[in-house]
Amino acid sequence: MLISVKTGQALCPAKAVLFDLDGTLVDTADDLGAALNHVLVKHGLPPLGTDLYRPVASHGAKGLLELGFGAALKEYPFTLLRNELLDYYQQHLTVHSQLFGGAAEFLPLLKAQDIRWGIVTNKPYKLAAAMLRQMSGMEDCRILLGGDSLHQRKPSPVPLWVAAHNIGVAAADCWYIGDAERDIEAANRAGMTSIIADYGFISESDTPELWGADCRVPHLMMLEAALTAR
Repeated sequence: MLISVKTGQALCPAKAVLFDLDGTLVDTADDLGAALNHVLVKHGLPPLGTDLYRPVASHGAKGLLELGFGAALKEYPFTLLRNELLDYYQQHLTVHSQLFGGAAEFLPLLKAQDIRWGIVTNKPYKLAAAMLRQMSGMEDCRILLGGDSLHQRKPSPVPLWVAAHNIGVAAADCWYIGDAERDIEAANRAGMTSIIADYGFISESDTPELWGADCRVPHLMMLEAALTAR
């Protein structure tokens, strides 16, 4: 039985599950890293290895460019670099990306138990929607909100509230699963059960033990028994 470290009680059963995308449902690190390396090489800089770009893969174009260019980033037109990275990434969205963390087994389980699910990500909606179209196993997603879908984005709780309302479930009956501090902050502020995807893009400098999540899981299927437990 999974126990909430905040309440000391068993996790509330889920009537809906909302996910972050990068680092939670989909391992996008190598496609994002390839986009960064494309820009680096184009500007005469050495490419980075997966051990360097993987921990910041969910930090967006800005985080990736800061990693790759370092202090020299201020010498370049940021908008140009960002557009180069995103243009390349858009054309190579799912070359290496795949479901991970047990998602390939967990999503059908949700469908079998009639538990609705959706995605709330800070990834631009256009890219997230294209990824869902290109990957199998994502067909039952009931709501997708990107970082530009609303005026607010995580760590604001508003996107989570909008997603829950859209699929007809109270926030208190939703789980939100993510691999970043902003995910857990948004879930806690929204009044949802907050779950850290420990298998995601978490760096050595992160302190997930201080994020205030209800629980942490190294694999999504660890949540199977808690989904409908009473």
